[in-house]
Amino acid sequence: MEFELFSNLHIYYLLGYSLAFTLLYFGVAYNSHPQKVMKIISICILFIKCGELFIRYKLIGEAWYNLLPLHLCNITLIFAILGSIFKFKPFLYATFFWSVGALFALLTPEVRDTFPHFLNISFFSTHVYIIFTAIVEYRVFKLRPSFESWLASFLGINLIMVGVFFINSVLGTNYLYISQKPTFQSPLDHFGEWPYYIIVVEFAYIVLTLLLLFLFRKKDYKLKLNR
Repeated sequence: MEFELFSNLHIYYLLGYSLAFTLLYFGVAYNSHPQKVMKIISICILFIKCGELFIRYKLIGEAWYNLLPLHLCNITLIFAILGSIFKFKPFLYATFFWSVGALFALLTPEVRDTFPHFLNISFFSTHVYIIFTAIVEYRVFKLRPSFESWLASFLGINLIMVGVFFINSVLGTNYLYISQKPTFQSPLDHFGEWPYYIIVVEFAYIVLTLLLLFLFRKKDYKLKLNR
């Protein structure tokens, strides 16, 4: 049985994995050692991702140059894990803004296997973890994004994009989908041909992340007024 986009099964996955991480959220928020619990969760996610790469490389036989963590969600996952374990705020700020990419990936997942296949578990758990980390850092650990952290995250992902473009040129890969559109169905299909869809994505990123910043800053401002 293959996974189908926007099927009932897709909705069940989103609800099921979201519920699992909601329970983990309460496990962090209402624990006497929340940072320790968050580190344990992050390390578990790291092992899940490593297990996925092992399966894809050793058992499925994918080429190593197709397994590099250079797509946006994989880059964000690394930042989220390292930021959570070492409490490195620049990585956590980047995770907060880049988590928008994980949300879109969950809505249009590049996955063919159904639960309980390990690749299914890895895809959904790692992507939900990115959003989970952004929420936990904001709600539990009081991470407060600013315009400066937004600007640093925006410049950071664009610098990474330049480097990835040259890697794609050398390896013949398509990381970040900046060399061509993905071969699977995605929102990029509606954004024009290369390189125009990249400009649309940049604009959409700016609008969505600034809106995210504005909404959370406004919420913080209201909380201060009510105190």
